[in-house]
Amino acid sequence: MTMIGVDWGTTNLRAWRFADDGSVAEMRRGATGIGAMQGRDFAQLLHTKIGDWLDGDSRVILGGMVGSRNGWREIPYLACPASPGALAAGTLPVDLERASARIAPGLHCRTADGGHDVMRGEEVQLLGAGIADGIVVLPGTHSKWARVDSGAITGFRTFMTGELFALLARHSFLAQSIEGDAPDAAAFAKGVDRALADPAITSLLFTVRTEGLFDEIAPTALADYLSGLLIGAEVARGIDGADGPIAIIAEAALADRYAAAFARAGIADTRKIDGNDAAATGLWAIGNMTDWSRT
Repeated sequence: MTMIGVDWGTTNLRAWRFADDGSVAEMRRGATGIGAMQGRDFAQLLHTKIGDWLDGDSRVILGGMVGSRNGWREIPYLACPASPGALAAGTLPVDLERASARIAPGLHCRTADGGHDVMRGEEVQLLGAGIADGIVVLPGTHSKWARVDSGAITGFRTFMTGELFALLARHSFLAQSIEGDAPDAAAFAKGVDRALADPAITSLLFTVRTEGLFDEIAPTALADYLSGLLIGAEVARGIDGADGPIAIIAEAALADRYAAAFARAGIADTRKIDGNDAAATGLWAIGNMTDWSRT
């Protein structure tokens, strides 16, 4: 039996073929997320990516936006708190030649003000990170701050930090002031500090214009300043109620950026976890806990 994990997001697809002990035997990736499907057949596309891995006795566990309303099959959200076993029990099958395939569910929670929040894909990484208790931050287009208690995901909150940065840096009035995106640690730190002191982000954003206008920050450093403002505002709100070390699940460069912001907020006890490794380990774990005989 060959176990295969697939993280199929909006932009990218990542696939792992696992050895019997759960280690990764082979990995493949491509920019064929569900946003690029445009009516294409999901099963056929997956066969073009991993068809040579399938042997008739393969088991394929999928996570991410592939289980959304716009994906292969909409998988109902699980309500928090959600244990690893509940994630496995919530998988549902899809048809795939030469394999048994199931999609993992996303999660839903109620926010403190009674609103709704959801995630798809991050719950797999949370499981794969192996964190029993604490706050976990998953930076990205839609950054997630999750609470884990006794291995169960009990709640979370979303910040649209990455998407706002892309929109503001490329398509807003502020984009006229920004030239390139050369790394500038001092500009980033200045943005973080300002947002930590006053996270009224809609006011602070205009300072991207004025800092450049009065030559306080070079145009080539304004992208990092903007990033610092947005991440600083996220951290300022997110750390309310934090009571211990914070884990960061992301690729190295982004994890380093958040760790630097946490340090400026007085939180030096952070643990960085590779997002690819967490996704692979989480899919393996869900696959091994799943009852593959269910329909």
